[in-house]
Amino acid sequence: MIAHSGHQAGASAEGSVLAASRTDVPLAAPWAASADGDRLLRLTGQDVAMGWVLAVMIAFGIAVGIVFPFLVSPLVSLRPGEQDAFRIACVVAGFCVGGFAYGVARFTLFRANRRLACLAAYDGLTGLFNQRQFAHALGAELQRAQRNGQQTSLIIADLDHFKQVKDLHGHAIGDEALAAVARDVVASVRPFDIACRIGGEEFAVILPQTTKGEGLDIAERIRARVALTAPEGLPAVTLSCGVAAYPVDAGAIRELVKRADDAMYEAKAAGRNTVCAWTA
Repeated sequence: MIAHSGHQAGASAEGSVLAASRTDVPLAAPWAASADGDRLLRLTGQDVAMGWVLAVMIAFGIAVGIVFPFLVSPLVSLRPGEQDAFRIACVVAGFCVGGFAYGVARFTLFRANRRLACLAAYDGLTGLFNQRQFAHALGAELQRAQRNGQQTSLIIADLDHFKQVKDLHGHAIGDEALAAVARDVVASVRPFDIACRIGGEEFAVILPQTTKGEGLDIAERIRARVALTAPEGLPAVTLSCGVAAYPVDAGAIRELVKRADDAMYEAKAAGRNTVCAWTA
């Protein structure tokens, strides 16, 4: 049974990207994705043989430190007894150069890992969390809600007739419209809510410490803002929203997502540009 809320406009239900695009997301227990999945998105010293890099750099530095005194000795006047000290100083300097070069390599690896983490977590078009990060974030929030005995609500939202928008205006304008909708979603939610893009024109918002009634209010705020806001040069769009809450509607991640998705389907069938909540 589905409860309805909000303005209605449009025609019959349309397909959801969610079912087709989320098959590879770990939505069932355990709460978070596997360690192997994280491992694929992070370089380690072992990946790039950092031990060998360190050894080669230090060996090169020491070799330079040993060879350098012989190269410059004809050009440098050393007093008796200073030649050995000079050679030792060159070897130490070479060792330091090798260690510094290794530090630069480690820092470069750290920057690369940060870049990879960003690419793995965020959607390039909208700047929102992507589908994979959605699974991580939802799992963490449900785990926190279970531990603290609180509710967490989930909004699944899908743009109405968006294929027609892209066919009529082109993919570039469609992408700009998606980015504008993402900005509207972020502007409509609270700072601690988690907005994600989980499909082509499908969004999700995780609402920590939020009852289903409060989730309906937030979903209606999102719907109204998107419907009433049309940036200059972009077509007007609307979206349909479904809302479900943990643990009142579902006790697991996959079930919660399905409940919210089913409510979104019902919003499509009810005329689009509306908000529906799942009720048992």
